[in-house]
Amino acid sequence: MLQAAVQLFADEGYKLASVRRICVAAHVNVAMVNYYFHGKEELYLAAFDHARALARASAAAAPDAGPAAPVAPVEQLRLAIEAMVFDMLRPGPASLFSRLVARELIEPTAAIHMLAERDVRAHHALFTGLIRGVVGAAMPDEVVQKCVFSVFGQAVFYARSRIVHELVAPEITYDEAGTASIAQHVAAFSLAALAGLRRQYDDAQMLA
Repeated sequence: MLQAAVQLFADEGYKLASVRRICVAAHVNVAMVNYYFHGKEELYLAAFDHARALARASAAAAPDAGPAAPVAPVEQLRLAIEAMVFDMLRPGPASLFSRLVARELIEPTAAIHMLAERDVRAHHALFTGLIRGVVGAAMPDEVVQKCVFSVFGQAVFYARSRIVHELVAPEITYDEAGTASIAQHVAAFSLAALAGLRRQYDDAQMLA
């Protein structure tokens, strides 16, 4: 039931994914939702927990490359952006949590506060630190936050606007190679913008 719920919530959102359709997909009686979850909202929260567990299990199963050499801030951010975008776009169970988060950010439900505490704040803090490491100390905190949201916004747009791409840019594909290309583009575009902003603020400091 949880797997069916995660899939439908990720594909269609909280409002459209009805309890009845979830139960049909899971081949269970609607009464089971009320018995185990007391309704749709608690099922939705449980679906987030299930999707999060799937994502962590997938990460834990990845081959261990051993101790890594120190990575420069720009490369750390590049890897983090590519991983985030790829996570949101790839098919399969491991991507369901990122897809749920992306949909929740666009169509917030009552779960948004719990989601913020459990996941969004930590993810936001990670990218804030990485971007600050790239742009340096001169850039105001407010601008750094806008940069964080700009990076997130690109990933969410690709994750939630595929139908637009199919209509106006059919050359953009979402197979493994296409997804990797999108992830690399978002990272390169973001890093170029951050480099330009850093020069702007560094030059302003020199003139001050």
